Amino acid sequence: MLEFWFNPQISVLKKLFLFISIAIVTGVLYWMAPLSLDAVLMFLGTGVIYLICRYCKIHFAAKKPTGMLYRILTWIPIALVLALIFKNMQNGELLLAGAQGLGFMALSICLFSPLSLLKQTSTENKESS
Repeated sequence: MLEFWFNPQISVLKKLFLFISIAIVTGVLYWMAPLSLDAVLMFLGTGVIYLICRYCKIHFAAKKPTGMLYRILTWIPIALVLALIFKNMQNGELLLAGAQGLGFMALSICLFSPLSLLKQTSTENKESS
């Protein structure tokens, strides 16, 4: 789902539809059983950490995708999300907290990476020149 957002061949309309649908589902889940504000902020921060790790993988570790740095940058956001999901589990309810957390993380990734919407036009302009 996250690579869908960064794919320059996908239209901006489809990306906005994905963002709106994630926002609606996350909002409904939050309305059903809200997470605390600190949990929401931690999941938003995990989305930002995902973006930082993705940037580092693309620019610093792409030459050696089987190397230790690439693997560490892949597993850091996954480990953070899993730790936050299990930390926010209340009375054995793992599904609602996990789905909300992933929703907030995906929303922060979409919000804090607006340049992925503009890459399509810049790559098309270069190709037509």
